[in-house]
Amino acid sequence: MRRLLVLPLLLTALASAEDAPKKGPAPKPAAKAAPAAGRTEKAESIVNLLQSRRLTVKLEKATVDEFVDHLRAATGINIFVHKARMTKDGVDPEGIRIDLDVKDVAAGDLLKLAFAGQEVGFRVQGNILIVTSRKDARGTPVLRVYGVAHLLVPIRDFPGQDMNVYPSNYERPEPPEPEVVQTYESSEQLAELVRTYTGEGTWEDEGVRITVFRNHLFVRTYPAVHGEIQRFLDELPH
Repeated sequence: MRRLLVLPLLLTALASAEDAPKKGPAPKPAAKAAPAAGRTEKAESIVNLLQSRRLTVKLEKATVDEFVDHLRAATGINIFVHKARMTKDGVDPEGIRIDLDVKDVAAGDLLKLAFAGQEVGFRVQGNILIVTSRKDARGTPVLRVYGVAHLLVPIRDFPGQDMNVYPSNYERPEPPEPEVVQTYESSEQLAELVRTYTGEGTWEDEGVRITVFRNHLFVRTYPAVHGEIQRFLDELPH
């Protein structure tokens, strides 16, 4: 009798074990998008917030501190006004007055509007948005070498093929020599074009310079200006 009772209990236990949900490995959390090159994750979050948060603001003759307090409260961004550096670079933060009456404007555009016409710039350091002089915001000049040989190669203009029909005894004249067209005369000319059309107001800064060696431009300037130079050279006809 005991054997008959044990068998149904054993079958019931096995059935329960098969019906129980099987445990697999825990799903991996979704990977976070990597921040843009040169930015930390905290800095990237501030940049994204400045682009996405839209504000409606009405201010009249507000001081820099009043404007920053308003922006800090509206966005939650930790903002620091670097008054000492602004003063050192010839900007009077206490003399700036801000008049704004805008609706549904991105926070980043609001910053530009507030300080339009002033030598004021912005940079992100860690989890802090720093309001400072434009010179300080540009960062430290770095060296980059640009090869420009492809812009100095002479281009030969070959005449098109003569498709006219001539009699059998016709003697064709000697074809003219192909015309040689020089795209740019020298690396020095390209360097002067770079100075003229990029980095406005920066080429006289300390540590900023452009030198030429053969078919290369050696440029020490701010990272943002390097971006301007690369776009300028890419757009030149060659």
